[in-house]
Amino acid sequence: MSNSEKTVNSKYRILVIDDDPMILDLISEILKPKGYVLDLCAGSGQALEMLIDYKYNLMLIDSKLPGITGPELLKYCKEHHPATEVVIITGNPELEEAVSTMKTGAFDYLSKPFTVQKLLATVEAALAQHEKTMAGMLGDGVRGLDAGSIMQSFPDYQIIRTLGIGSTGVVILLEKDRMKYALKVLRPSSSWGLDEDAVSRFLREEKFLTRISHPNVIKILQSGISHVGNYPYIMMEYVEGRVLTYYIKEKKLTLEQKIYIISQISAALSAVHKLGVLHRDVKPGNVMVEDGFKVKLFDFGIAALRDAATSTHSDLREVVGSPAYMAPEAFGGNGQVDNRSDIFSLGILAYELITGIKPFQGQNVEAMIDSICNARPVEPCKLVPELPECVQTLLEGMLRKNPEDRFTSASEVMARINSFGKKSSESSIWTHLKSVIRGGKVWS
Repeated sequence: MSNSEKTVNSKYRILVIDDDPMILDLISEILKPKGYVLDLCAGSGQALEMLIDYKYNLMLIDSKLPGITGPELLKYCKEHHPATEVVIITGNPELEEAVSTMKTGAFDYLSKPFTVQKLLATVEAALAQHEKTMAGMLGDGVRGLDAGSIMQSFPDYQIIRTLGIGSTGVVILLEKDRMKYALKVLRPSSSWGLDEDAVSRFLREEKFLTRISHPNVIKILQSGISHVGNYPYIMMEYVEGRVLTYYIKEKKLTLEQKIYIISQISAALSAVHKLGVLHRDVKPGNVMVEDGFKVKLFDFGIAALRDAATSTHSDLREVVGSPAYMAPEAFGGNGQVDNRSDIFSLGILAYELITGIKPFQGQNVEAMIDSICNARPVEPCKLVPELPECVQTLLEGMLRKNPEDRFTSASEVMARINSFGKKSSESSIWTHLKSVIRGGKVWS
């Protein structure tokens, strides 16, 4: 393969999930020389974390994974990452499973052992399908959405490109009078279609968020039903920048810059919470960082009104949000989530931003959830020896398992950050003792 072909392939990121290290090595030996960017995972929990951090063009999933199986992970991906193509790989091919996975949305069902040629041909065909899907919004449409209807509904705007396809909608970049805008259109789903409840869920929280004029919250300009095609839509400001995940991986931020980012996210959550809305998916991938490290919190697709946000996830696979960034109370049949649940998620984000690693981990979803509910993270100062005690105490106040022991509001988080560097009448020892008495030991 020529260098130019490798350069073309390097734009594709592929996630491979298999608990057999020999298969992972084999696939790596076949695909990496072709220039593909490859991430390898041994379990579903690690895969879900990778899906939080990166956007993948293709996933190769073993059908017999422990914990969440390949077909179950496929179902999750098709719901939350519909533009990502998925190939199921199996050592024990079964006709019924093959038919079921193809109906769920798998691109192909590949049997082990496979030849080099067969794997490469399958990967190339799947990526070609991915390109067709991503380009569809500007041509024949994506899952029932077509560019013609959108252009008729917004005749003064020009469609530039598709920015992304998520679990609830397609986001399109528009331009008018040299200004750019992001248009999110409800994506029809085979499971619920464009029924009244789906439209209501899509537009409900945005009606509240249009009342927010805050520099750290993505600004919603208008929302409604399109004149042509009857598409529910939300028009938002378009933000140039990178998601926070990029800065975490690059590890180039100073501690002051990290604290500045955390403070801005706290301010955004405080503004949202005052309207009685919970974000419920606070994670680095939902934080855009502009020049000057100005933050915008976005993607309120699963936001909920505070009084209605009761957690009912008795099935660990039916969670709302990103498991690696959720609060303990979100994983229970009788749990009630509130502002403090978003604060716990912010604590996970802040811990990862400051230390470079996630505080809670697991080889599968169940292990990850158990870690969030029961495990104590490594003390931050052990990972960052020069970390000031006030910063560690800040993380402590956000990451307590019991909501009653956490900071009561995002405003309290902001106030704590604003107090950094100021003289206090309390000694650091007494502050630490009060913290321990308040909610027990947080760190391992």
